[in-house]
Amino acid sequence: MTGASGLVGSALLRALREAGIEGVLPAARRGQPVVLDLTSPRIELPGGIDGVLHLAGERVDVARMRAVNVDGTVRLVDAAAAAGARVFVHLSSVGVYGAPLHSGIVGESFARAPRGPYETSKSEGESRVRERCAALGLRCVVLQPSNIIAVDGGRRPLLGLVRAVAGGRFVWFGSRQAWVNYVGVADVASAVIAAWRRTDATGSYIVNTPAPLASFVSWIAQALDCRVPTTRLPYWLGALAAAGGAVGRSVLGRELPLSPERLRELTNTTRFDGSAIERALQWRYPLGIERTVRDLASHYRCEGWV
Repeated sequence: MTGASGLVGSALLRALREAGIEGVLPAARRGQPVVLDLTSPRIELPGGIDGVLHLAGERVDVARMRAVNVDGTVRLVDAAAAAGARVFVHLSSVGVYGAPLHSGIVGESFARAPRGPYETSKSEGESRVRERCAALGLRCVVLQPSNIIAVDGGRRPLLGLVRAVAGGRFVWFGSRQAWVNYVGVADVASAVIAAWRRTDATGSYIVNTPAPLASFVSWIAQALDCRVPTTRLPYWLGALAAAGGAVGRSVLGRELPLSPERLRELTNTTRFDGSAIERALQWRYPLGIERTVRDLASHYRCEGWV
């Protein structure tokens, strides 16, 4: 496994232990971690491995993205084949589709138009991995998660939203039903295990549990025992406030309650369909988005953060 110390990797190690699965470790020789540099011209893995669960990637340093997410990943496939692996599970992102606002339902056949350097590198990396695995006879499964929710270390996802609901400050904008695209880290870890264990699984799959924003907010309110927000304002008023937030950010150097990015999140109708993986792998999301969101809000409440 690569990326074992990351968000998904840590959850995957826990899931493997809980499932009693032995021999899948971020280590090999005498139980010691194998340090891999994906930018190295030569990558070597211990022999006798069954497969590689590739979770690592570069999403911060633009200068390293292609070297790690494309070239390094292809070299890792070569190393996996040389070590006797039979399967390569590759963690990618729904960002490879570059789906704009209001794209409707986005599935695996959606035309790709990645928009940023990270998304572009992940899209090219996917294509190269599939080609190389096919050439070397490795079974290849590519997983494309959406926004991953987890309370891990210093991460506090959606805390601003939870606080807004708890404080009665959440406001709806416009008349269209908005959707949100999130998936719990435990569900992503479970999907990785399912992709590895299901010996006839191949292809690329979105990993996402989309939900109407109305349901999302309702689950938070119920978990906090507070009123479900009902105030709704015209979209144009939200756009005006968001523009003001952008100006305030540039002038004051800090985020205001509403920004253009935040408004897009609150009004977006695009939803990534994560159901194909359930049919292909005969697998179900073990937690689902409702339980994930309720647990998250309850955790914040217990910790005194809301």
